[in-house]
Amino acid sequence: MTQPAVDMTEIDGALGILPPSEGALLAVVGPATGGTVSVNTPAAFARVSDIEAAFGAGPLVEAAAYAVTKFGRPVLCVMTAHTTAGTLTTPLLTGTGTATPTSSGSDEPNDDYEFHIEIVTGGTLDDDGASGITYKWSVDGGRTQSAETTLASSTLDVEFAGTGMTSLTPVAITLGADAETLVAGDVITCRAVAPIFNASEITAALTALRKTAQLWEIVEICGALDATLFAAVDDAVEGMADYGKDRMWIGHTRVPTQADGTPTAAETEAAYVTALETIYEDLSTTYGAVCAGEVKCISGVSGRQYRRPPSWWVAPAHAVASQEVNLANVKVGRMSGCILTDSNGNPDDHDESTNPGLDDLRFLVLRTWEGRPGVYINRPRILSTPTSDFQLIPHRRVLNLAKTVVRSYLEERVNEEILVNSTTGYILEEEALEIEAGATARLRAALRAKPKASGVSFTLSRTDNLLTSSTLNCSCRVIPLAYPEYIDVEIGFTNPALQARGV
Repeated sequence: MTQPAVDMTEIDGALGILPPSEGALLAVVGPATGGTVSVNTPAAFARVSDIEAAFGAGPLVEAAAYAVTKFGRPVLCVMTAHTTAGTLTTPLLTGTGTATPTSSGSDEPNDDYEFHIEIVTGGTLDDDGASGITYKWSVDGGRTQSAETTLASSTLDVEFAGTGMTSLTPVAITLGADAETLVAGDVITCRAVAPIFNASEITAALTALRKTAQLWEIVEICGALDATLFAAVDDAVEGMADYGKDRMWIGHTRVPTQADGTPTAAETEAAYVTALETIYEDLSTTYGAVCAGEVKCISGVSGRQYRRPPSWWVAPAHAVASQEVNLANVKVGRMSGCILTDSNGNPDDHDESTNPGLDDLRFLVLRTWEGRPGVYINRPRILSTPTSDFQLIPHRRVLNLAKTVVRSYLEERVNEEILVNSTTGYILEEEALEIEAGATARLRAALRAKPKASGVSFTLSRTDNLLTSSTLNCSCRVIPLAYPEYIDVEIGFTNPALQARGV
């Protein structure tokens, strides 16, 4: 026997496209090294220090800390298990030294890092005594460097742990072999790739999130999604609607690869677009946005300037914005503190304005505007099909709000007595009108006061055989706001004297 309930069937395609409540938390789900909170246990935090104590280090910690420091709102965190450990690329020396740097295959970094060692004083490597070599190290590609450090006489390794890096799993880069040389100005680079969950692990975390009594609306997925992980995330979030939880997700693809750790050897824009098209061309959703590319932003944990997926900013920004707001609007969506260029102002991360292509593949990507400082969202895309009504994040968020409002109102009418017409057996007209008026009033209060939609309607069936089926059928429609993306202007000179003479 099933439970009495309100069931909703969502329609898509009604707009003919050739698009929950205020104060809900952002949920952040991803891997971490672990602390006082167990795997698959949702917990809310408002301070970075508490997030670190609860989860240690890793993508979950960095994403949650960034949201707290940047947007000043608590976050709901869920740590996943992660079968796949972090990995390191092969270190590369750029310069004139003869050293051949290597990394240990047993090292497992806990997050994405750009290891960078700059030789200040050169010399000959010597595993039996002091070499006189000094260096500076960095984990964010040299954008934030350590003080000058003397290479220890007992080792040829640079250990990325210690003062200021206590939360980093120790990673060692061997600078070279005995008798090899390093020259002042040489740079050794190596990139770390974060650990990641598998499909069953992310499903378990999202199931735990679905069961929590904490109020949340958007979940940020911290892990590069391939086709398998995409399906697992989308199935889990879409399925939450069956439990009365209307939610959406924001995640990201893998970032451009840098096989030897240097931006100059990075995957080309064309190769990156082709690779992502191969993975995502047959995938679609009306519940999630998938970000592509990278952006440099300041860590809420260490203050370093890491490369991170755009979702680090996109997810918390939407969580604090009203449901109808399109964050591609330059008046509200400038991503302060985010950078797509190198120190000389040249693009070194994906900018849709200079390298278009990823937006056409339905990814949420970043852009710049000529003459405007800063970084912006190109479109807050959902990875939907071209004919879907759900093209933008505001479309999903506004309809989720409508669903939540209608469900809440109709739950109050489940099992409530209703008069039927003594002749036809159908619902009495006065009863139908009263239910319609109540639902419409709730919808208007939620969606039209601001407004968050152009119009709403709610209609109840008059021909349900309630005495036999115990089922009321009704229809709810929302007319969305429009978001113009193209404005055509005709502009030119005019001569008032000629105008006056009728010329």
